[in-house]
Amino acid sequence: MKNIFYKVISPFRTTYWFVFRPKTMGAKCLIEHNDKFLMIRNTYGRKHWTFPGGGVKKSEAPEKAAQREAHEEVGIALETLIPIGQYFNTRQYKRDTVYCFHGKTHNTYFKIDNDEVLEAAWFSIADIPAMRSRSVDAVLDLYANSLK
Repeated sequence: MKNIFYKVISPFRTTYWFVFRPKTMGAKCLIEHNDKFLMIRNTYGRKHWTFPGGGVKKSEAPEKAAQREAHEEVGIALETLIPIGQYFNTRQYKRDTVYCFHGKTHNTYFKIDNDEVLEAAWFSIADIPAMRSRSVDAVLDLYANSLK
């Protein structure tokens, strides 16, 4: 159902963003287990691999948004998240600040939301797919810098 919604509404949403250039906030979550990271492909858009995440709701802290998105998209409850930085994105005509977090989980179990997530899988840094969102490289750069 969401897939149809995105296909129908997306052109109107993009036109709105182009005209008004709204300020928005997003959150991405780098979920790690044994040196592997959980990535997803959404049911909408270009279906590139990316990290779980989404928009920050009004009056919601970015960390809470990252936790909410991880739980909604892949069924993982992350109690502790470490902020690794933020990046600015204008690709969809919005002025979007994306807050990025790193969290660890104790097992590899996940349960995807079939309305929003096409598939999910664990990848080592060396095996991250070439067919990935541009945001993946931004998040990985922030992660690498946070380790220094």
